[in-house]
This record gives sequence, C-alpha cells and structure tokens, in this order.
Amino acid sequence: MVRTKHPVVLIHGVLGYGKRRPLWRKWSPYWPEQALDGMNANYLVVDVGVLSSDHDRACEAFYQLYGGRVDYGEAHSREAGHARYGATFEHAMHPNWSAENPVHLLGHSFGATTAIELYQLICQDAFGVGSNYKWVKSIISVAGPLSGTTLTHLFGLHDGKMRAWTLGHFIGASLCFWHRLSSHFPILKNVYDYRMPQWEFVTSYREIISSESRILASPDLAVYDILPARRLERNSRLKHMDKPYLVSIATSTHSKAPFVEMFLTTVLLGLVGGLAFSIWHHDYFETLVALVLVLAVVLYGRIRQLDYAIIPCIAFLRFQMTWCVRFLHEIFDGFDHEEWEHNDGVVNVVSMLNPLQFHPIPTQSDEDDDDSSGSDSNSTTSTIASSSSSSFSGSTLPLLTTHVLPLDTVESHGELVLRKEEQHASKPSRDAGRVSSDVIKHPKKKPERGRWYVHQVQKNHMASTHFDAEAPALFRKLLHVIANEFEHE
Repeated sequence: MVRTKHPVVLIHGVLGYGKRRPLWRKWSPYWPEQALDGMNANYLVVDVGVLSSDHDRACEAFYQLYGGRVDYGEAHSREAGHARYGATFEHAMHPNWSAENPVHLLGHSFGATTAIELYQLICQDAFGVGSNYKWVKSIISVAGPLSGTTLTHLFGLHDGKMRAWTLGHFIGASLCFWHRLSSHFPILKNVYDYRMPQWEFVTSYREIISSESRILASPDLAVYDILPARRLERNSRLKHMDKPYLVSIATSTHSKAPFVEMFLTTVLLGLVGGLAFSIWHHDYFETLVALVLVLAVVLYGRIRQLDYAIIPCIAFLRFQMTWCVRFLHEIFDGFDHEEWEHNDGVVNVVSMLNPLQFHPIPTQSDEDDDDSSGSDSNSTTSTIASSSSSSFSGSTLPLLTTHVLPLDTVESHGELVLRKEEQHASKPSRDAGRVSSDVIKHPKKKPERGRWYVHQVQKNHMASTHFDAEAPALFRKLLHVIANEFEHE
C-alpha cells in the first residue's frame, strides 16, 4: 500500500467525533479507521468542538497536533463572549510539525472549512510558533460547505439571527441544555461529549431556552459560519490559497433504496405477528420460531453491510432543502435559486466545488494596472477550479463578483487522475446536481498548486465516513494521489 510521507489530518464535521466516540467509545467510528490501518496509512484524527466556529475548531486542531493548552485568542474570546483557554494536550500528535514536516488537511463537511481556517491561522502565525504556509501541503474537502449551505435557512437562521421557535431554535436549545447538563455531570460526556469547554457555564438553564441566549445568539458557532452570505464574504479574505494543493470531493443527490432489506423486514414483521398468533393456537409454532430466527440473522447481516452513503436515509432533508431554496429570498446579490437547489441533504452541491467569493468589480483603471503588472496570484483565493464527474479534471469556475456569474466552461490546463484509465473534463451542470457535461479530452499534466480539483461521487453526505461502504476505495485513491503527485516534487 502507498504510505504518504507526511500525515493526513482528518477533521470531522458538525456533531461529529474523532477518537472519542459516543457511548463510552462503543459507537461506530466516524472515519473508516480499520480500513486505513489495513492500508498502513499515515493519518491523524483530531477531536474538535461539535458546534464550535471554524476559528475555535481550528485552534483545537492545532494544539492537538502541536501540543499545549488551547488558546482561542484574547481578542477573539472577548468578542465572542466565551473563555479564552480550552483543553490542554500534553502529548502532541505531530510534535515535529514544521515547514520541513508539513501535514495534509482533510475535512469532511464542516471540517473542510475548519481545515481552511486552520491553514489561514498557520499562514498568519497566529499561534506564535513561526508557522507559515509551508506547514500545510494540501487541503482536501469532502462534501464541504465551501460556500455555505442553505440548510441554515431551513433551520430558521435568517439575516444572521436565529428566529425564535423555529426548528433551529428547538434543536439549539436542546443541545445547549445537554451541554450545560454535562458540565455539571461530567459522566454524561461519556454518552456524548460536545468538546466545547469555552462555553461551559456561560449561560444559565433559564436563558438556554431563549433564542437570544448568549450561546445561540453568538456568531461564534458553526451554524453562523456556514451561512452562504457570510461564507462568501469570508472567502474573499482568504490568503495564500495559491500555495497548497486543493482538492474537493463533491457528493450528489443520488440515492438507492434498500428494497431487499425492506422486503425482509416486512416479512419478518409478518412472521412475528404470526408467531404471536400461533402461541394461542400452537399451530406451526416451532416452524415459525425457526423462520423468525433465520430471517433475523440474515437481515442483521445485510443491515450491517448496508451502504448508508447511498440509501435515502437523509432524503427528507434533501427534499426539504430543495423546497426551501425555491422560496428563499435573494440571500446574496445574484443568488441563483436553480443553481443552489441540488444538495446531498446537508450541503448544496454548487457550494462543494470551490470557495466562491464576493469580489468587487474592477474599474477600468484597475484593469489597466493588472495588465501592466502581469498576472500575480501571490496571496489570493483566486484559484482555478477544475471539475469532473469521474476524475480530478476540468473547467474553470468563476468567482463571485458583486453578482453571481454562471458556471462557464473554460478549457482545462491539465488534470489530476484518480483512476488510471483516460478521464474526461467537464463543466458543472444542473442535471440532478451532477458535475458533468460535454466531453473534452485533455492530456494528463502534473497538478498545480492553487487549483481546485473536483471529484464527484454518487453518494450522500456520509461519503468518506465509516458509514460509506466505498470509503476505503476513495481513501486508497486519495492517498495514492497525495503520495505520488503532491509529495513527489
């Protein structure tokens, strides 16, 4: 198996977890760790706040890797209204972290934007350890809300505020209550740990139920960081995005119902009903018991092998998000409702492709200055975006100006292949959320830094996790690309 020279840091999404699994660590792992261990993969798993902001999660990830007490920053903590310091990590996961010993950051869902935020803080040397962009070799997003998600609006977050008595308010209040309760009774953290020590004892039980509570009203939470308008504004301030290799794994609207398992479940329930009836009549009782036991064993085995990343387990959310987008107001200038309809149940497909951004329309004098100075992409996020339904290849996605531009096709300058056979470039389309279009062939070239390479999988939001049956194959391809393309210079 291919082993990367530098470690791949895995960052989970909202409500996720790393090594510290729920239910006394008896719950299923978040990542396909057994498969990764079988590949002899060089990877590290971090545990960050389940609902914390990108900034707070990035700080927690840094100190887990580097070692030390989590410092969220004096100014940030004061503005956010929470404690400045968090947990202490005496044993660093990557103690020799430096420009000579960089890492690859891989984030699933909200973990993708956390990875970008961590990279930004490292570039700024926000932790005072002499870090710079060379500390991160590549950033890989899997189903990441790189340009936000309209799920926030579905839950009742509008105009940057949580509306009272909405679904988001009820969910948020419930989660805050559990967090407060587990602060008083630490044993509850073995059931489920929020890992948000900065918010402990910030609010009272009475205040928790209010949508204006100090926690729910604080913009220093994940739900605010994935508002599309806020995400686009933050993307416009990204720096040094032309330095690392950039990859986005986009999911889709595809799903497949487990008809066999559904049929077996129906038959089993019928047999159980017949078994209850036969107790009183003693007819075929033993035969029915045997059939129930055999069918239960077969059904249990099939359920254990189910690919939860393909069955419509979150189809309800997907349809609700689609419906919500159709009736949304223009949440940012030029918002294209049809473009944002397609989603995987959590994140809009168009948002996964690359970090779109607000960018002022240049004046004529600006254009003249650009022509005279040449095309220098020193420290902006104006990266080329490539996309393909079957490979890393493809077409340019324009960045957002003061209005949203359509997704145009521009001839590719190269491709990054996950599979050995010949691949095709394509442009993003609106066909059921798929990233595909007219076939344009291109010769393979070495991947370029600062270019977003997009690979789409026909999976829901659980892609790349333990619940995705094809996650091991996806990681095997990714590790091969990292080792042979990104690290082979």
